[in-house]
Amino acid sequence: MDIKEKFMSFIDKQISLNKTPSSTIPGGEFVTSDDFEGRMAVTAQLHRKTSVLKEQILTPEAEQAVIDGIEQVYFEAGDVDISEHELKKFPETIDVNVINGLRSRLRKQQNIVSRRVSDLIMQKQGLCSTEMEQVMELQREVIRMVGLCVEGRRKLAQGRSQFTSASLGILANYSKRQKVASVIRSLRMIRTLQMTDEQLQTLLRAEDYPGAIQLLLECQKAAATFKHFTCISELSTKLQDTLEVAEEQLDQALARVAANFNIRSYEKLQTAYGLLGKTQTLMDQLHMHLTSHIHNSAFTIVLGYVELYNSAAAGGIGVVTGTSSSSTSSSSSSKLQYSELCKYINEESFLPCLLDLSKCMWNVLRSYRNIITWHDNNKQMGGDDVGASGNNGNGEGVASEHYIKQKLEHGLYRIWQDVQAKVRTFTLASDLAHFKFDDFLRILDVMNKLIEVGECFCGSKSETLRESIKQQSINYFRNHHRARMEELRMFLENEGWEACPVKSTFTIHQLMEYRFLKGRDTSLTRITSPTSSPTKAQGGVEKGDVFDKYGQEGSPFDLVTEEAVEEDIMANGEAGSLTDDDDESDEDMPIELKRDYVEEHIGDMPPARPPHASRRLSHSKAPIVTNTTLTILRLIGKYIQMMRLLQPIAFDVMVCLSHLFDYYLYTVFTFFGARGELEQSLSRRLRASLKRIQDTLILTPDASPEEPVDQDKVMCPSLSPVVDITSSESICGLSVRVVAVESLAFLAAQLEALHCHIEPLIPQQRRTFLQQFYTGTIKITPEIRHHVYTAVAAQAIDYDGVLSRMINVKWDINDLMSQHSQYVDILLRQLQVLSMRLEEASQTSPIPEEAYTALWESIVRITNRTLLEGFASARRCTNEGRSLMQLDYQQFLMKLECLTSVRPLPDRHLVETYIKAYYLPEGALEAWVQQSQADYSPRQLTALVATMTHVSKRSRQRIAALIEESGKKS
Repeated sequence: MDIKEKFMSFIDKQISLNKTPSSTIPGGEFVTSDDFEGRMAVTAQLHRKTSVLKEQILTPEAEQAVIDGIEQVYFEAGDVDISEHELKKFPETIDVNVINGLRSRLRKQQNIVSRRVSDLIMQKQGLCSTEMEQVMELQREVIRMVGLCVEGRRKLAQGRSQFTSASLGILANYSKRQKVASVIRSLRMIRTLQMTDEQLQTLLRAEDYPGAIQLLLECQKAAATFKHFTCISELSTKLQDTLEVAEEQLDQALARVAANFNIRSYEKLQTAYGLLGKTQTLMDQLHMHLTSHIHNSAFTIVLGYVELYNSAAAGGIGVVTGTSSSSTSSSSSSKLQYSELCKYINEESFLPCLLDLSKCMWNVLRSYRNIITWHDNNKQMGGDDVGASGNNGNGEGVASEHYIKQKLEHGLYRIWQDVQAKVRTFTLASDLAHFKFDDFLRILDVMNKLIEVGECFCGSKSETLRESIKQQSINYFRNHHRARMEELRMFLENEGWEACPVKSTFTIHQLMEYRFLKGRDTSLTRITSPTSSPTKAQGGVEKGDVFDKYGQEGSPFDLVTEEAVEEDIMANGEAGSLTDDDDESDEDMPIELKRDYVEEHIGDMPPARPPHASRRLSHSKAPIVTNTTLTILRLIGKYIQMMRLLQPIAFDVMVCLSHLFDYYLYTVFTFFGARGELEQSLSRRLRASLKRIQDTLILTPDASPEEPVDQDKVMCPSLSPVVDITSSESICGLSVRVVAVESLAFLAAQLEALHCHIEPLIPQQRRTFLQQFYTGTIKITPEIRHHVYTAVAAQAIDYDGVLSRMINVKWDINDLMSQHSQYVDILLRQLQVLSMRLEEASQTSPIPEEAYTALWESIVRITNRTLLEGFASARRCTNEGRSLMQLDYQQFLMKLECLTSVRPLPDRHLVETYIKAYYLPEGALEAWVQQSQADYSPRQLTALVATMTHVSKRSRQRIAALIEESGKKS
């Protein structure tokens, strides 16, 4: 349609261009150019109208196209100036045709829109009629309502007109009566309010805080109701002052409850603060009082002990000091800071003061735990007491309960930190290095219990307390151990190595220091490492809550009255008594055993020793210990207690404990061990252990003074001059050697038994040292016993004389006699004399079966080695000579088995094999030599091969060269 309009405008414009300036219209009139243009416009307009009328009938698609062509501005609901909008479309050069074209288009759009609207109205005409009917119905209802209103007003006017003045008078009098009654009630309330103060004081004195607060609140509410009275304003002020006084008394009562919890008092306070709407304030004040009580109580306790012991010390000076000096000292002490005041605690008052301080802190912690328990059991009380009126009552109650819970949880750690700080300051202020060991253990016990209380209280690892006690313990224990090592050296230098007469039933459990093995120190606790579990003790035994254990009475720091346990370890004559087997008199002893020397013909031997003879060597079953051994056992018990009480330094204590045994072992070996050539027979493990002890523990006298001295090193002790270990009369000091070695073995056995108690106390990463100590030191005790008794055995028999006699024997004989060699009888006579002397020695000092067996093993071993060396000394030998060797050795074995019960005889197979090797054929000799190089020396093998005449000279030379070459390699 736009194209059509433009086309029509274009035609009109062409017509206007062809017009003349002046023309005549039909009828012969003259018209101007303007008139002509106007008429032309009218004509065009008429023409357009005609065309519009002709085009009114359009298809729906055409109508929709015309509607779509309507600009958006015509659909806007705001104040839009359509005229201005259309005028802006006019060209700069005014053209009527263009304007007419625009107008024609707008009219066409208007006609189509109007027709559409009319069609829509016709479609909705039925609905419009329905709505009109509803409007008419509404009009009728309104008229009826108006009638009802008019009727109601008429009835009201009739009722008003029917009331008389008498009725109104009655109502007026009744109203006056009501007002008078109200005034009377107000007066009575005022009188009651004026009498409230006395009742409030009575309730407060009776500690009925909820009743007092409830009464105060009611009075304040009543005063607010009657505030229009002049007298009530002064009463309100007085009630406010009374309320402040009541709150002060509540605060004082809260301070008492914080120090010593009472469930009834706390419930009253909780209810009273709830009525005031200050439950959260109660929590804040409670924590403030707890903190203040901790600081004040700690200061008061320490100040009391300082003044007590200072006044006691001043009292001993004389009368000159007087009372004024004491009061001056007390006032000056009270002005000191807590940390400075703690420095005035002396050694005598330290432990009692620590106990009182711990008990006081325990009461504070127990009160706080009881408060938490109370809130756990009464969770809803806080929410119910806080403003229950209003819609926000529940929300405020929940918020208050959450605040209380959070405050109590945070207060646990904070209060424990305050307690730790006070105890730590008190502990570090004093030097504990010179305390007695038992007192120091008791101090450790108190500190350990405090740490356990902290773990149960808030799960704290108590690093502050651990570090302080660890620092004090390391300093104390180093000094203590150094002094004990010096004492041990002094004991060893003065030790007579005599058996201490203990009971036959003696065990370390009877010593006071080992009561913990019987559970007699159940009051003692231990400090575990921070990584350990607070709910488990060592050994997996679960620990109960210390607060549940003591409840409302007592504390972990109360001194337990233990039964007086006295050590009963001495035999009281038992050690010297003989057993049933030992009651035989000398009359029953064979005559041969009574003689110092056995006089008999060569080859004759006394009868075999009776079976019970070996038993008389151990006439007491009591363990063999020395006074030094008991001292070391006591020290070990104390050290283990230290390890149990303070596990963080358990490893350091274990190192010092090992020093005790190492020093004793090294001393025993140095005093009584092997000497000279015998030391070459030390095993590699024993030699390494002794070298380690010497390097780490023994202080050499020739050390340079410029070199730093290790504090753990001690001078090697010297054997007491009264101890004789060289006399033949005492069998080279056999009795003292037995006491020394067996006491060492007893000590090692006790440490073995204590292993299960020590190992759990050592940190897992440090248990390698413990294992090395047991395997490298404890386990070598039997070797020490062997070398000590070997030293006795080496000097008890004249082996050199026997060997010289064997060298003089001719082994290249051609005829074998039935008589054995003379050296055998001499050797057996010496062994028999030694056996009798052992029995005589056992009558005065015990020789345990183990010592007897070890001694005879050493004697037999050295004897067999001597015989082997004597047989190897033969330069020439025949088959008959070898048979004589066998005869001699069999005779020796037969008589020896009657002297000793040692079975099997040590090194017997070496001698027998060496003798029989002479008969080996040439083909098997070289293989045997190679296999036996570890059992025999090169000289012995060479001597054996040299005497084998049935082997060719070339073979003997070749085997001798092989032996020599192997000897050089070894």
